[in-house]
Formats: sequence, C-alpha cells, structure tokens
Amino acid sequence: MTARPILISWTNNRPLQEMIPINRKWISLLLTAAVCLGMAACGEPAPSSSSEPQTTHEDALADAEVLKINPVTGEKLADGVEPGTRPVAVMIDNAPKALPQRGIASADAIVEMITEGGITRLMALYSNPSAIPRVGPVRSARDQHLQIALPLNSLVAHIGTSVYANNLLNLYGYKTVDGLYLGSTSYWFDEARKKDQGYAVERCWYTDAALVSAGVDAIGESRTGKSYTLFPFASNKQMLSGIDAPDVSFSFSDQAAVGFTYQAETGKYLKTQNGAAHVDELDGSQLAFDNVVILFATVGLKQDAYCSDYDMSGGTGWYLCGGKAVQLTWEKGAPESPITLKSESGEALEINPGKSYLGVVSQDRSGTLVINAAAQQPAESTSVAQ
Repeated sequence: MTARPILISWTNNRPLQEMIPINRKWISLLLTAAVCLGMAACGEPAPSSSSEPQTTHEDALADAEVLKINPVTGEKLADGVEPGTRPVAVMIDNAPKALPQRGIASADAIVEMITEGGITRLMALYSNPSAIPRVGPVRSARDQHLQIALPLNSLVAHIGTSVYANNLLNLYGYKTVDGLYLGSTSYWFDEARKKDQGYAVERCWYTDAALVSAGVDAIGESRTGKSYTLFPFASNKQMLSGIDAPDVSFSFSDQAAVGFTYQAETGKYLKTQNGAAHVDELDGSQLAFDNVVILFATVGLKQDAYCSDYDMSGGTGWYLCGGKAVQLTWEKGAPESPITLKSESGEALEINPGKSYLGVVSQDRSGTLVINAAAQQPAESTSVAQ
C-alpha cells in the first residue's frame, strides 16, 4: 500500500515546499529526535519570532569566489566535480557510546569541538558530494560547528539543532538537510545496530551521497555557489621550519583526550582518542591527516548554562605538518567569515594542500597540549619540547 504524502512545514521558518511520504521510519525519526532534543537545554528550538532572515547566506558570501580548487583541501578538484561545488558537512556523534563511526576516514577534513558535558562532536567535510560513503551516526548541529561550515557554503546534513544553531541558521535563512524534517528521505536507520548491538535509537541514523542528494532536492537548494576555503592554502606543499613534532596530545575535557602520531613513511598523522586508535568501522582504518590544526578559543557556557559558547573571534594555536610544528595566531570574526592565520612573526600563514584535522579547543585546556612527548624531561614545566 502506497503511503499518503503529507506537506511538512518547517517550524523554524525555513519552509519545506515538498511532499514527503509518511512512513514508520519517518515517524520514528521525528519522535526520537524530538524526545532526545527535548531532554536537554540545547533541545528542540522554538519557532523564531521573525519570519524573514536578517540577511541571506548568499549576500553574506558576496565577497567569496566560485572556487576552482577543492575548498576543503586546497587541492585540484576531483574529476567530475564542477567549480563552485558546495561541500557537504555531516554532523557526527562522537560520544563513547556512539563508537565506532562509519565513513569518516574518507572525509576531506574533520572538525572537532566540545558540545555539552565534556563530549565532543565531529563535523565531517566532503568536497565531492557524489562520493560520500554511508556515514554516521548523524546527530544534531551546534552553532560552533556551523561557524566553520558557513564560510564554505556547506550543505549541512544533521538531525535537529540546538536552539542557538537554529537561531544562527534563521539569521541567514540557511537551509539544511535536517533529518528532523526530511526523515527517511535523507537518512537510513540501521536496524541491526539497534536490535543486535544494543545501540540507542538516536545513534543508529546514517546518510550517504544519494540520501544527501535527495535531501538537497527536497529543500530546493543549489549545489553550487560562492565560498571561501577552509584555510588559506599554499599553492604548493612547503616544508615547515618549526620544532620537531612526531606526536602531539591535548584534551578538550577530562573525558575527551586526543592524540596524533606522525608516520614518516606516509607523511600522515594518525589520530587517537582517549588512548585508542580512532578508526572507521567501514574498513577498520585509523583516521589519518596531512595537516593538524589546533586552535585555542575562549569557551564558556550559553545563557542556558549548558551549551558551549565559543568566541570565534580569534586566538592562538599550532599547525603540524610533515613531523614539524609552528605556533600561530588566528582570526575569524563573523560566522560567515573564513579563518585567517598568521605566524608568530605576524606574517600570513598558509596551510599545505591536503587532508586536515581542525580541533578548536578551549583556551582553558591549552595547558594539556604536549608536543614531542618522548623528548620531555620529568622536570620540565613547558608542554612543548624543543
């Protein structure tokens, strides 16, 4: 029996002018997301008091370009990818009870930031929308991650938002591939993960290239447009002249420790979290990156005294590549503004083309950063070995 279509209206003033078939999975997703979001102070957003955005994201990106390079890696575009193709940003659950994740090893970049309760959430960036594997578990969006996604003009895939993320999207009239409204049009529920492995329902939702594409069609968004690059990229790879950095470790919280170890034979940094290899369930591979960028920012709490409040105006940080590390300062500012980097001497700093990890960490946790731990002496007070 064919399900009757119903018209779903977006309660956050981003109307969805599509007929979406109702089915059991759609109902399950809607109810699950509503219940899970409603349990937290960062939960289900109330409708905005204004029906019109203050600006549009197209206007906000007026000074950006239709890029002819990969906006996420700085490399040349993959075969078949048109200039100006908007990357896809997928929000990924990174709570210990959600592991392992799928499909994140093939992302062009991973962004990690603290959310609530000491837990981090990932945002996986894919520059080729047609090459996204089955990826997840997909969770709700946070405004701090969106401030990285917006300058890229990303097509954001997520299931629900915090109030603050919702307000930010409304500010720009920014449409997203939100599973809270699109349901099984854009997301797939892993029955076996729930039934056989005992995962919570909210940690069993995934998406992929075809599902994201269906969601983009449903919301009527363009697949191309102007954007900035993730970082200011060098045109060619350059060797860093910084300190030796065969390994680095730091923590977002007492519950979220991160480490990287450099492999000279591959030129990649391998990621660990909480002392274990961070792996992709699809093929068992450990997450590996050409670039590791660690930015420190002032992080407090929102007015609800629960959600993390990031000051994205700027701060200090480190850039690791090729087994070397250099200190930097960074600036960003407005949500739609790109990240700019400078060296210690104040000169513009460019990131080498390639796959990147970006961790934006609270300045209060900067003391947890240790570079080249093997060279540390027990009596040393500094966390960086020269």
